[in-house]
Amino acid sequence: MPADPVPVTIVTGFLGAGKSTLVQKWLEQLPREQTAVIVNERGEVGIDGELLAAHVARLREITGGCVCCSSQAELMSALAELAATQPPPTRILVETSGAASPSGVIRALAARAVRERLRLEGVITVIDATRAQQALEFDVAVEQLGFADVVVLSHVDRAATVEEAEGLVQRHAPAAVVARARRGELDASFLELLAQRAEALSVPVASSGHTPIEAVSLVLDAELDEERFGEWVESALGSVEARILRIKGILALRGVEERVIVQGVSEAVEVQLGTPWSGGARKSRLVVLGLGLDPAALEAGFLRCAADPP
Repeated sequence: MPADPVPVTIVTGFLGAGKSTLVQKWLEQLPREQTAVIVNERGEVGIDGELLAAHVARLREITGGCVCCSSQAELMSALAELAATQPPPTRILVETSGAASPSGVIRALAARAVRERLRLEGVITVIDATRAQQALEFDVAVEQLGFADVVVLSHVDRAATVEEAEGLVQRHAPAAVVARARRGELDASFLELLAQRAEALSVPVASSGHTPIEAVSLVLDAELDEERFGEWVESALGSVEARILRIKGILALRGVEERVIVQGVSEAVEVQLGTPWSGGARKSRLVVLGLGLDPAALEAGFLRCAADPP
């Protein structure tokens, strides 16, 4: 595997949320010649791509269908092409259609043709603070929030009650970092948002048990046995994979010096090696987001994956 797979950030959000405006702002903060963008629109004529073209040297447009279903083959082709270019981009942003689930992009990143050269860095979901309630009447908007590592509340300058929108986000994306955008501007830079997301992976998530998207936070202040963990993933998570939206975490595996970064959807989980533990306490954190999960059973099974004392 290459030492440095290219990080891929998925930007998703319901129709009219303001994704392209934010992506334009973020591209201004990134090196133009080294950044690539894939933009997806359901219509036959692309508009967002033309708006973004001035800000990025490598742009791929996918029109006429959503990358989560009818246009996924085209997405996989675009990812493979960008991964094979020399020199490769230092970062890829994928902006989905407002009617698309990010799950299709995550699955594409797990495909054999690209999984050694690209890595999922995170999912940023944009939701309009003035229309959050209306958007969440659509299943795809709920799913977009369920996958989020970072949620950007757009148009907060126009919202009568931002706190109400934030409450909705917390119910549907309990494991996400939440940021506010005013007129397309964020207090944090694009890279700072991703850094906050990385830090949040290490923090156990508190779930009320009454959220549409259940967040089960699994914590073990010890190393995991790799074989036991693999068997638990196949049995416990495999049995409920249809109800799992997202898995993400940082693991300490016995015999592996680096942090093991796990993220993806249940049937397309990506595993990458992170930074070495460097003598600190080796801990494992895994967050499972989904519907109708059994937190007690998942926790008991995860704890049984602990490695035997040395």
